[in-house]
Amino acid sequence: MSYTKYTNCHLIDNGEIYPNTDLWVDNASKTICAPPGSGSVRVVDLKGQYLAPGFIDIQNNGIYGLNFSNLNADSSDEDIRAFYQFYQDAMTKYVATGVTATCPTVTSNFPEVYEKVLPFYKKSRATDHTDSLGAHIEGPFINIQKKGCHPVETFVDAKDGEAQLNRIYGGEKNLIDNVCILTAAPEIPGVLDLIPLVKKKNITFSLGHTMAEYDTGLKAIENGASMITHLYNAMPQPHHRDAGVVGLINSPAAGSKTPYFGLICDGVHVDPSMASMAYKSNPDKCVLVTDAMHLIGLPDGTYKWDSQYIVKEGFKLYLKGTDTLAGAATTLPACVRNLMKWTNASLAQAVKTVTNNAAVSVGLQKEKGFLNEGCDADFVVLNGEGYVQSVYKLNNPIKSSDLSLQPNHSTKLMAVL
Repeated sequence: MSYTKYTNCHLIDNGEIYPNTDLWVDNASKTICAPPGSGSVRVVDLKGQYLAPGFIDIQNNGIYGLNFSNLNADSSDEDIRAFYQFYQDAMTKYVATGVTATCPTVTSNFPEVYEKVLPFYKKSRATDHTDSLGAHIEGPFINIQKKGCHPVETFVDAKDGEAQLNRIYGGEKNLIDNVCILTAAPEIPGVLDLIPLVKKKNITFSLGHTMAEYDTGLKAIENGASMITHLYNAMPQPHHRDAGVVGLINSPAAGSKTPYFGLICDGVHVDPSMASMAYKSNPDKCVLVTDAMHLIGLPDGTYKWDSQYIVKEGFKLYLKGTDTLAGAATTLPACVRNLMKWTNASLAQAVKTVTNNAAVSVGLQKEKGFLNEGCDADFVVLNGEGYVQSVYKLNNPIKSSDLSLQPNHSTKLMAVL
C-alpha cells in the first residue's frame, strides 16, 4: 500500500481552519484516508500554506471559448468529435483555476440540442481535468419576462407533465444519466407538478428566470425545490412588503427546507452590498457561482454568439448595443476573494461557499467538497489572500492559472469577430 501525506499546512474545511494538521491520501483509491499504520509514503510539504477541498462551480455556461450548448440538429459526426476534443481541452485548462468539479450549464434550447450535448456531461472522475457533476439544464421552462439572453423561441410549458419533460430533454435516461440540476420557473403551467418527479430522478430542482411571487416560491419548496439560481438575477427584486423568491433564503415558513442559493460575486451581476446582505442572511446556504460564459479566459473584445454579439470588458459581458448582461467572465477564486472583501468573511468562511455548501446543495458531500475520509483527493492550495497557488486533481499536481487570469495581469489582445 502507498500513501501521500500533505504536511506543514493548515487545513480549511467546515468554515474553519485546522492549523498544522496533516492530511493523508490513499494512492490507490485517490481518496482521503486515515493515517495508515504502514506502507510507503510520499510527502508533500506545503510550506505553511492552506489546503482546502477543490472548488465546485454548479453553474457555468462555457469556458475558454467553448459554449456548453454548442451543438444542434445540423451537427455532423465530425462536429461532435470536434466538440468532444474542445470540451476535453477546455476542462483541462479550467482545472488550473482551482475548479475541480463543475455542472456544465446548458441554457434554454431545442430538444435536439439536449439530446446531443447532455451525454458529454455525464458524471466524471479524472486526474487531469475538471470533473463534470452532471449538467445544469437552465430552461426552457422559464418566464419570458425574465428571459435574460435565453432564446424565446425555445420556451415551453409543462402542461403535459413528465411526457413533456422527457420530450424536451431527450428522454428519461438522458436526464437520469447526465443531469445534476434543473432550473425552471414554478409559475409556468405544469412546473409545480414536475418538481417531485425531477427530485425522484435524483436531480436538484432550482427556481430561476421567474416572476413567481413568494407564495408560489414557497409552494415550490414544499414540492421539493431546494435551490434558487443566481439570486437577484432574472427574478423580481425584493420589496419590504413583497419579498418574492429572494425572500425564501431565510423564510421562517420554509424552515429546514430553506433553499440553497447561487450568488454571482463578480461585482457586475450583483452589487457588493446586496451580495453581502444575501450571504449574511444565510451563509450556510450560499453557493458562489461564476455563471461564466464561454468567453472566460479569452481577451477583451466583441464576439459573435449565434445571431448576437457579446462585448467582453474585463469580467463584464453584455449584449452589444444593450445593457443586458450575458453571463459572466469572473473566475470562482476571484468571486471568493470578492466575498471576503465585501462581507469581511474569513478565508475559511468564504471557501465554504464553493466547497462544503456547493457539494451539499447537489447531494455529493460524501464524494466532493470536504476533507473527510472517503472524499476524492481534489484540493486547492491557497495563500492567506485566497489566491490559488496550486491544484491537486485526484492527488495529481497541476500548476495554478489563477493569478494570470486576473484583468490586471492579462495580456490585451484583439478579439476576432
